[in-house]
Amino acid sequence: MLKILAVLIFGAMAASANASTFNISPIRAELSNNHRTEALTLTNEEDSPVVVQIRVLSWSQKDGTELLDDTREILATPPVLQIPAMGRQIVRVALRRLPDSAQELTYRIIFEEVPQAAPTGFVGLRVALRLSIPIFVAPAQGNATAEVAWASRWLPNGQLELAATNNGSGHLQITDFEALFPGSLMPLRGVASKYVLPGSRMSWTLTPPADAIRQGAIPIRGHSDKGDFSADVAPSAL
Repeated sequence: MLKILAVLIFGAMAASANASTFNISPIRAELSNNHRTEALTLTNEEDSPVVVQIRVLSWSQKDGTELLDDTREILATPPVLQIPAMGRQIVRVALRRLPDSAQELTYRIIFEEVPQAAPTGFVGLRVALRLSIPIFVAPAQGNATAEVAWASRWLPNGQLELAATNNGSGHLQITDFEALFPGSLMPLRGVASKYVLPGSRMSWTLTPPADAIRQGAIPIRGHSDKGDFSADVAPSAL
């Protein structure tokens, strides 16, 4: 179950804040030629109704940047809904095109709270929720698999850029990893989670420990939605 809070300010300086809370489950939709629809459950944890607007966007990556574009290839119904107080609503997503013959297709479905009028006398911040979950469409033939190649380079400011290039037919969600720099006994942890979509390259900028040296390969160990992974990454020109 997913709960993400995105802050949207509707007023000036204030003494208090007001927020809605709703959850969504499951946290991703997986479609295929044999499974063309998926049901998502939105749950309102507040004692007042919440109005939610829904959009589906195509999702790609270019030069490390996430790109979202309008699409009609996935249908989400209803496009606008009201979740009753402490209640639930179902949203259905449906595939409107044929899957790609060999590569996974990727989309994102956005759930955005529609701000309601503030109660009489309310002075403060109005806080709106915005949830985003991925939709993956399996290829028509074979299984979607990620084939990730790692590379790194030292930057002039002393940081290290670590990059993952996905040459496979499916995504990889790198949830976390640690890097052990040569000369240092303390691995660097707490690396941000990122998706690497098919045909894309994503990178992380790491600040090495003070005792690290800039020679030799850098072992990394981590976790992904496809399981644990490891690699020894030798710095080079990316």
